Order: sequence, then C-alpha cells, then structure tokens
Amino acid sequence: MGAGGHQSGSGVAGAARARCDGCGSRGRRAMRARRSLGHVGRRRVVQRGFVLVATLWVLALVAVVAGFFAERLGQARAQAQAAQARAQALVDLSGARADVLYRLATTPVSLYGLGLPPEALALDDRPYRSVGDTLVQVQDNRGLLNMNMVDDARLNRFLGVLGVPAERRSALVDALRDYVDEDALKRLNGAEAQEYAAAGLPPPRNAKLVAPLEAKRVFGWAQTPQLWRNDALQRLTTTGTSYSMNPNTAPWQVLAAMRNMTPEGVQALLAARKIAPITSAQQVMALTGVPVETDPMLTEVVVLPADSWRVTQQAPGMGWG
Repeated sequence: MGAGGHQSGSGVAGAARARCDGCGSRGRRAMRARRSLGHVGRRRVVQRGFVLVATLWVLALVAVVAGFFAERLGQARAQAQAAQARAQALVDLSGARADVLYRLATTPVSLYGLGLPPEALALDDRPYRSVGDTLVQVQDNRGLLNMNMVDDARLNRFLGVLGVPAERRSALVDALRDYVDEDALKRLNGAEAQEYAAAGLPPPRNAKLVAPLEAKRVFGWAQTPQLWRNDALQRLTTTGTSYSMNPNTAPWQVLAAMRNMTPEGVQALLAARKIAPITSAQQVMALTGVPVETDPMLTEVVVLPADSWRVTQQAPGMGWG
C-alpha cells in the first residue's frame, strides 16, 4: 500500500508537472504569437502610411503635369486666336483700302472733300468706320504744313505752336535748310557735314525730305521732344508737292502758323467750317481779320483739296494700319 501509494503520488505529481510544463509552453507560444501579431500590425500600419504618402506625391505630380499642359494649351489657343484675328484684320484692311481707293479714283473733289453731301467724304483726317469696323482717315495734303516748301518765318511760328522754346527754333530752321540745300555752306545756326561727323551722325542728304519722319536725321531735330510728342510732326506735315493751304482741311496747329494769325482767328475758322466750307481767301480775311495773299502767283490759301492725300487705316485692337 505504502509503496503503491508512493508510486501513485509520484505519478500524480509527474502528471501535474507535465501539465504545468504544457501550460508554460502554451503560454510562451501564446506570448510569442501575440508579439508576432503586434509586429505584423505595426508593419501593416507603416506600410499603409507609406502608401498614403506615395499616393499624395503621385497626385501632386499629376496635378502639376496637368496644370502645365493646361497652361500650354491655353497659350496655344490664345496664339491661334490672335493669328486668326490678325488674318481677319488684314482682310478687313484690304477691303477698306479697296473701297477708299475706288472712291478716290471715281469721286470728284469739292469744297466738302470727296463728293457732295450727304455722301461727301471729308478730307480733314476725321475717322470713318469701314469694312469690319476698321477705321479710315483721309487727310488732304494741302491741309498740312509742307516741310519742303514752307518759308522760314512760318516754320518758326509752327515750331512755336508745337511748344519748341524760342531759343531753339532758329537753330532747327537753319539745320533743316542746310540739310536740304545742295551746297556745303553752313548757315549761322545750322549744321553741315563737319558738324554731323563730330556728332557721330550720317551726313546731310542735301536734298528735299522724302517723308516727315526723315526730319529725325536733321541735326538737332531728333533731340527736340516737342516735335515727336503724339507723332505731332508726322501728323501735321507733308513733303509732297502740294502748295498753299486749305483752310477747310488744315488742323488748328497749321492754321495757327499763318502769318499774323491769332487764337481767336483760329477759333473763328474752325467754327465757320463746321457749318459750311470756307469758300475763298476773302472769307478767311473776313473771319480772322488777318490779311491773306491773294496774288494768283503767290496764293497763300486755296479752298479746294490738293491732288494727293494721306490715308490712314486701323483695325480694332490693332496698333497698326
């Protein structure tokens, strides 16, 4: 009994130890399993964070690329629209030019300009709408100051009207005369080849001006801002063959340069011609009180347009014509 009991007790104890060992093994395995699951969970969180960041970078890159291509497409569209507008403007300008040239060739001149009212086309540089909303202006050259024919006194007055200081006018007049004459003799305040060379400028052509803009080559003229402000010299002068002055088409600056003309006389002429054209030199004298040369050989005023005109065109939104 005692031996058996002892053996039985030992067996029970061994079985208990075996169960305890089994429990310990299972516990350790469970802990290892839990640690393993924890590591796996942390790896999954890290992986999900990396995927999110990578996705955001990809989306940002796609947005940048899309914006770049959208901008390029917008620029290409704008360029295409500008090219189309330019092409249409050229077509409109060509049509308007053809219309004006046809009228110039087929319509007789009158005191009113080209033709008679109500279809008369005024030749005083006023704007008219033409094909495709283009603007057309026609200026009678007799209404402009002829730089190749004007005398010194009138040119001096004209420079004063443009705001050139009195102390500068004589030098500008003399420089122009030296530029167009054929000799090499320098006027008192003028300039010939030697003065041009010293200033690093091309020599004078010793010939009449081809266009008003050529006056920029005359010694001292390019450095006189009053002449070029708002394109004054180009708008108000000509170098054609017209002579005398047409009071119906002359800008106020050209009228103001007449001998003995007053501001009140200029206003009287402008007001009268709005009502009806000026019909004679005698009417100019009556309106202004200014004596006008009426000798047929020295005619100062001619009330009809010349046989040459300046045509200016401009298309909407374009800075050229």
